[in-house]
Amino acid sequence: MREDVFRALADQQRPASAYDIAEEVGNRRGKRVAANSVYRILDLFVRTNLANRIESANAYLANTHPGCRHDCVFMICDDCGQADHFDDDKLTNALREAGRAHGYANVSPVVELRGLCSDCAG
Repeated sequence: MREDVFRALADQQRPASAYDIAEEVGNRRGKRVAANSVYRILDLFVRTNLANRIESANAYLANTHPGCRHDCVFMICDDCGQADHFDDDKLTNALREAGRAHGYANVSPVVELRGLCSDCAG
């Protein structure tokens, strides 16, 4: 099941919800797959850095660089749903430090920028 979920996730061109993945896996298997099972597997993938979660859309992307431990900054197109990311350690470290300055420990920045991708803006 994990392999099927990962294949379905990796085949997506845009962030996909657990329901999208469950439907895709179900179609491939020829039987219904529960979204709850897919959520558990996707959560495992996020914890092991095999996938990224787009918080604002409750959607997932296969991680294209799973060995990297940077906090990604995601850019999400409000028109087509395309998501890209970049790493900016200066920005995410500043956010982590701001959290510590306000008394929080184990701060994990989640940064998402929304707007129009170059294709949709053009």
